Amino acid sequence: MSAPTLRQQLGCWAHERWKTELILRAPSIAARLGLTWLDLHNRRESISRVDAGRARVCNWHDSSLFTACRLFPAIGGRLLRHCLKEWPVAFRDGLTAPDGRPDVSIIIPFRGTARLPQLRCCLANLCAQQGVAVEIILVEQSWEPLLADAVLPGVRYLHTQCVTPDMPFNRSWAMNVGARHALGDCLIFHDGDLLAPATYAATALDLMRRGYHGARLPRLIFYLDQDTSAPIQAENAMPATDMRIGEVRANCRATLVMDRQAYWRIGGHDESFSGWGGEDDELLERAATLHFYPGAFLPFIHLWHPSQPEKHSGMIEREQFTAQKLKIPVAQRIASLRDNSPGECSGPCRETARI
Repeated sequence: MSAPTLRQQLGCWAHERWKTELILRAPSIAARLGLTWLDLHNRRESISRVDAGRARVCNWHDSSLFTACRLFPAIGGRLLRHCLKEWPVAFRDGLTAPDGRPDVSIIIPFRGTARLPQLRCCLANLCAQQGVAVEIILVEQSWEPLLADAVLPGVRYLHTQCVTPDMPFNRSWAMNVGARHALGDCLIFHDGDLLAPATYAATALDLMRRGYHGARLPRLIFYLDQDTSAPIQAENAMPATDMRIGEVRANCRATLVMDRQAYWRIGGHDESFSGWGGEDDELLERAATLHFYPGAFLPFIHLWHPSQPEKHSGMIEREQFTAQKLKIPVAQRIASLRDNSPGECSGPCRETARI
């Protein structure tokens, strides 16, 4: 990114940065003015407070980059540190199996070995979830099992064989398979490159116990660059030095919480989607028929990895497919999916758990 112009800097100070600096430098004064990090947004965006002020609703459709961090990356690192004081992340090298049935099942769909360092760091982060009994299910969708030796102790490893060796990644199918094997009543569908607060699972379970059927809780996602991600992945620890994070996104569709019965009541993920993209938007339309939590209030961290070529191939066709799918009435889509037995293994389905 080229250096911001003076006009851009002044415009950011007038609209975004002054609020950010007030929250970071004088949080008690900002709080008296009704401002916390949850209230940060760009000048042409608006947010609404919900759940007695606990959460925020982003009143725009797509995700967006926070301008202050994009123009001044040092602010991104400071903002992350500020969020981590409230919502710390933790790491542990394995998971102790819960006594009896887990409360929360965390499901990670995955393919390939290119993002293995990010996956191992993500698993260590999820193994350190606090205040609730969790299980972690890694669903590898591939022709041959490649990740069995990479799984941390206590993590359930499920290999679902592709129908053909060249079958594109079907993320929806992998998530449905994981949900079929899950033991918890609260499901979390999580990406293998995302770090969550240590109390994420406990927070999600609390919302389900309050009667909500689903939630998407990331308020901000901090996208790290390669140099910042590498030591975190190597050491399973956040760096003590200052970070520069230029990409901080709001209104992202990453990580989904669902009550298990409600998830199957709306048909699970639609397995007619191939590759990445579209399946999340389609599912959210069906989830809107449930008692879905309206806002977001958690920070997450995205670990850097090279772009996956297969993720971007066929993007136009997937967008067209999604548009056609969304034209079908929601009730009709739900009825069709419930009749199709989502999550059935078309090929061999093997599970191992490292203890």
